[in-house]
Amino acid sequence: MRIEQPAGLNKHVDPSIPLTWVFRWQELKPLLPLLVCCGIVLVEQVVFRLWLNDRSLISELPLLLVCALTPLALWMAAVEAQVRVAHRTKRTIKLEPKRLSISPAKHNRIAWNQIVAWRLEPLANAPEFSKLTLEYSLGKKGKLRREWSMVLRQPDQQQAFLSELEHLRQVGSNPAPVIQLPEPCLPRASRRHLRGMVMLALGFWCLVHGLPLLGVGLLPPGRRPDEPRSASEFTPKETAKLQRTVTRLFPSREQYRLFLLVTGGGMTALGLGLYFRGGWARAQLGSAAEWHGVKG
Repeated sequence: MRIEQPAGLNKHVDPSIPLTWVFRWQELKPLLPLLVCCGIVLVEQVVFRLWLNDRSLISELPLLLVCALTPLALWMAAVEAQVRVAHRTKRTIKLEPKRLSISPAKHNRIAWNQIVAWRLEPLANAPEFSKLTLEYSLGKKGKLRREWSMVLRQPDQQQAFLSELEHLRQVGSNPAPVIQLPEPCLPRASRRHLRGMVMLALGFWCLVHGLPLLGVGLLPPGRRPDEPRSASEFTPKETAKLQRTVTRLFPSREQYRLFLLVTGGGMTALGLGLYFRGGWARAQLGSAAEWHGVKG
């Protein structure tokens, strides 16, 4: 069984219609720590190249500002495009014996044992329609919950849908309950905790810096740890400045290698700890970066 909803009815189930700056900020806020971290890493790379070439950082401030804002601008452009495409996309649900398919959704194929409940509720300003909400779980332990909604016509589409669900229940495919509400349900507040994403961002920053240092420190003894990995990575002038800086700061190659191992190993270990701790915290709270109604 397949049911389609015209794109013109998305306004009843998509909270991004109308698209406001308040909604944009709500979607940006959870990912802001990671986007800031990406901007910092990009600025660091540019500053490092400027330093190698003896160029003034003050004169390159506009370039550094562009680098800092590039990840944020790219993410916002991608979100804007995806949300606007979703506004013009019809919603569909297809019931099959082993699974169901929903669209548009990130996780568009859902097994019947992942479904927690179905909700049917009237639409306050459109009595000829009803709102169908699918609540389902993700992950092995089912702690991540998602919701996806669409509009059904009354009474034909709603009755046909309920009849198909009852048939699937009889054959053992659909154990989830169907909750029919007499009044429209208030939207649930999003749980947008930043702690997990902040830890993920800090872990990413530590890994980006720690892994290269640790890798250079673990180079074979026959290779100088301050040498670039390839002839094309740095120019002869940049290579010479790197070698002079390393020689000035570290009297011996052993001290330099020890610095790389301790610093790189410490940052890598800290990064891994923060990364996995942040991922675990986000798993407990649910993903706050996906769109309501399209986040499937």
